[in-house]
Amino acid sequence: MQTNDAEMVGRIAELENVVSALQVLKGVIALEQAEQISALENFAGGKRLVELGELFEEQRSEFDALDFVGWLRFGSGRGLWSDEEFHSNCIAWLLDPRGSHGICDAILKSFLEQTAAPNELLEADWSQANVIREWENLVSDRWGYLDILIVNQSARVLCAIENKVFSSEHSEQLTRYRKALADSYPDFTRHHIFLTPRGTQSYRKEERKYWTPTAYATVLNIVRQIVDDNSCTVKGDIRAFLRQYATTLRRNIVTETSVQQQARAMYLEHREAIELIYENKPDYRGDLKLLLKDAISQQHTLILDREDSDYIRFRPKDWDKYSAQKTGALWSDRNQLLLFAFHCPQDPARAGGPCLALYPGTDEDVRRRLYEAARQNWPIFKPRESSLQSGVTHLQEYKWNILDESDFRNWDDPSVRSKVENLVSTFVLKEFPAMNEVIVNCLREYEAEQGAQ
Repeated sequence: MQTNDAEMVGRIAELENVVSALQVLKGVIALEQAEQISALENFAGGKRLVELGELFEEQRSEFDALDFVGWLRFGSGRGLWSDEEFHSNCIAWLLDPRGSHGICDAILKSFLEQTAAPNELLEADWSQANVIREWENLVSDRWGYLDILIVNQSARVLCAIENKVFSSEHSEQLTRYRKALADSYPDFTRHHIFLTPRGTQSYRKEERKYWTPTAYATVLNIVRQIVDDNSCTVKGDIRAFLRQYATTLRRNIVTETSVQQQARAMYLEHREAIELIYENKPDYRGDLKLLLKDAISQQHTLILDREDSDYIRFRPKDWDKYSAQKTGALWSDRNQLLLFAFHCPQDPARAGGPCLALYPGTDEDVRRRLYEAARQNWPIFKPRESSLQSGVTHLQEYKWNILDESDFRNWDDPSVRSKVENLVSTFVLKEFPAMNEVIVNCLREYEAEQGAQ
């Protein structure tokens, strides 16, 4: 009895320890939840989120001609803002006193003032200065090309600019350029500018006393001053170009105003909240596939077939009675030759369908008959391929998308499910009957001919 009592006391003690540990765990969980809630509240109520939303909306709705031109040149995803040579050309043109902008040396003088140039440069007459792009130099048997060099021969002063947008300083460039300038213009007062989006200093400490780090915000401010100054005698087309260039700089280059940098700063400020949101983001693709399968299952005339990462396949029940339809060799659980499919790509915004595909099979005769039946019944069918393929031949496909942007914003709303269900229902009621009649008649006639032989 004493042994049993001792065992019971031990078990009770163990249970009490478990209860104590659970209380501690409960407290930890509660603390974590409180911290998460606080982080979400701070994130949702933050001024930066509002500013980022406004900037993003502005970027999406405001037309940037230079970005569009870059898209035409480079293709999707790249604008002129990503081309360092483009910016060097623009800046050289702006700073050229004899440039076609017609503003003489006013822009150059403003740039010198805002980059704290020596008095010799500020007091000089720059109207006859020469601007050189890609100034070629040779130092220690290494060729170099300084981005912009502005030389004022009469005043014996110069301004050298090395421009870096998305690349970084390398191979002691600034050191070599400085020495080359000193050799070529020994008695000139020299002003060295290292121009970058953030105003980065040289990675070599010994060069920092020679090169003035300058951010692209300086260029943006100067361009804005010209655009906003109605008293400035600038031609309308020049002002329009400068306005577009200011838009490009503000959106993509200047760290304080670009969407990318604002988003980065917001992430660093609200990292815990954003990570929590990301961990609980909807699985749009997976959810869409479930919605489509549910919608198809609700149609008593349809049967779900094989599913893979990109497609939800299905077929009409009526087709199962024809043996010719069961001569397929791929992509079907029951060797189906013809299948409808909804496309569910990695980007669910591109999801579309349904398409009707004629798959490879063991009976080429019936495949040819089905293809010809579809081709002869245009526009009920609109075959993508101009002839029967040995692989997949698409007899019909729809170019519209299943979802639009409002669906993603309201993903948990029942209206999204209803939209998918209505889409499938409308297809079954309006589009499918005419296609089904052609397919069934073709299969029936083919099997009748085979039976008569």
